[in-house]
Amino acid sequence: MGTRLPLAKVLSCSVFGLALVTGHSWVEPGWMDQALAATGFALLIIAMAGRIWCGSHIAGRKTVELVTDGPYSVCRNPLYFFSLLAFIGAGLSFESLSLAAIFGAVFFLTHWRTIHLEEQVLRERFGAVFGAYEARVPRLIPRPSLYHAEPFHNVGTVAFNRILREALLVPLVYLAAQGIEFAHDHGAVPVLLHLY
Repeated sequence: MGTRLPLAKVLSCSVFGLALVTGHSWVEPGWMDQALAATGFALLIIAMAGRIWCGSHIAGRKTVELVTDGPYSVCRNPLYFFSLLAFIGAGLSFESLSLAAIFGAVFFLTHWRTIHLEEQVLRERFGAVFGAYEARVPRLIPRPSLYHAEPFHNVGTVAFNRILREALLVPLVYLAAQGIEFAHDHGAVPVLLHLY
């Protein structure tokens, strides 16, 4: 579990380095590059909002109880689901299907093992209660028909504020991608590779 964040940062920075010198192969301006950029931005906004939503349910509760309501009622790992959307949205923000696929692969390389390890910890801590939850709720892809939420719960403000700060940074990826494209268009940064 301890290697996930450093590995994610190294691989993400490597992909951003690739994106820095990569241009897309679509006609510009055209419907394809605009559709990809808009989809990327939308995914980043959904990821930001989703991470805040998850934080409002798990902050202060994570270490003392098995959270199974709100976003955790439709998916056992909603924070990771929204992170996956952010990774894919980052690639699409560069108007590239290839970079979206590479960012998606980086997510699975850096998070999939951690998801399994964290679930193992929950299985050991909560036993049959987690087993029943695991049997009912999918691991990563939400099943909206399962949604239910408690009317009230306590929120740990310190943990929630950290999640909020991190989530608010997610849409900045879109600005970075657009800044890089602007630099490409004006010759400030060379394009060494074209990808779809």
